[in-house]
Amino acid sequence: MKKNYLMLSAALLLAGAAHAQGTELFFSEYNEGAHQMGQPYGGATNSTGNERALEIFNPTNNIVNLNPYSVRRYSNGDTFIFQEEKVFRSDASHVAVGANTLSPRSTFVIACGEATLPDIVSAANQFCSPYATPPAASNPVIIGGGPIYFSGDDAMALVRYPSGTAGVGNGVIVDLIGVIGERPLLQSCATGGNWSGTNPLDGTGTSAVFVASANQSITRRATVSRGITVNPAAQNVPASCPPTRAAGGYNISDEWVMYSTAFNGPGGVSNPGGQLYNQLGNHNDYTGPFGTYQAVLSTMSKFDSNISVYPNPAHGTATVEIKDAKVGSVTILNNLGQRISAEAKGQGQEKLQLNISALKPGLYFVQILSADGQTKIYKELVVE
Repeated sequence: MKKNYLMLSAALLLAGAAHAQGTELFFSEYNEGAHQMGQPYGGATNSTGNERALEIFNPTNNIVNLNPYSVRRYSNGDTFIFQEEKVFRSDASHVAVGANTLSPRSTFVIACGEATLPDIVSAANQFCSPYATPPAASNPVIIGGGPIYFSGDDAMALVRYPSGTAGVGNGVIVDLIGVIGERPLLQSCATGGNWSGTNPLDGTGTSAVFVASANQSITRRATVSRGITVNPAAQNVPASCPPTRAAGGYNISDEWVMYSTAFNGPGGVSNPGGQLYNQLGNHNDYTGPFGTYQAVLSTMSKFDSNISVYPNPAHGTATVEIKDAKVGSVTILNNLGQRISAEAKGQGQEKLQLNISALKPGLYFVQILSADGQTKIYKELVVE
């Protein structure tokens, strides 16, 4: 696919005090199977090799309308959106089933449209569209086809559109798995790596539990009550071979735990048929607080709609235009820690010019903090 940045649409990322815990949907389970194509694993037909699924959790006390939501795939370290599809309650034929809502304290499972395993098929509330389906009125695709064909080196995002309709206007990233713009490598330095790591909570030394975004079924830690809303620092030191973990870099095990793997035992013995998916469809171990959903929508949407960043892509300078919003500061961030900051006057009507001539080409995030410090949003900016 030809690389372009039109897909970014100045997407937003949420963070800050206004995004209190337990007030927004987030990913609660991720399954990337190692099952081989053409092999029988207990389904009605032989596996297609696409036994994959994502689970979304509603940690609020409110029924949530799913119409504003989508799932995105950023493939192989790219910064443009490769695939994006609306969250759409439907059957295996992509026909709507009931109200497109998610009940309080409940889950929603999106499975790959080619999944065959009973645990995935029976838990699915949506089967994603085929791999390269163009957007049309008759399907929920926004960009490039169904995104639940992800591999372990793809960044996956849960997105909410303040317009109320997924694909209309700018999207808000409310959760993220992986790092947009980084493609993790195998130890051999070949492509095809994964987001991985260990955490002292799960043991140390030879007893440490290895968590990875490939060939594993993983769930969100019970205490996690909100999504990752800022693109994390790169997992590995850039261009290092063999791959070297960066200090403070993304570690998937900080928020995720493995409950089943296709490579069992200390020697990494391959057993694709042994990977389980039987926790799909519930997030019963959640111990975080339950909040009120509407508080997030009203505060963040209003603040977002009054601020724009242009041009995008930009070269040399970028403008932050503020209309009817009191902003305290603006900061441009990237994975490597490069920053450009500007103080706003908090007048509600102003334009800030940012000198970005010293920044390397790539994807950056413009952090905009309200004058009272209670609201923070992130807009994507591509520097050419």
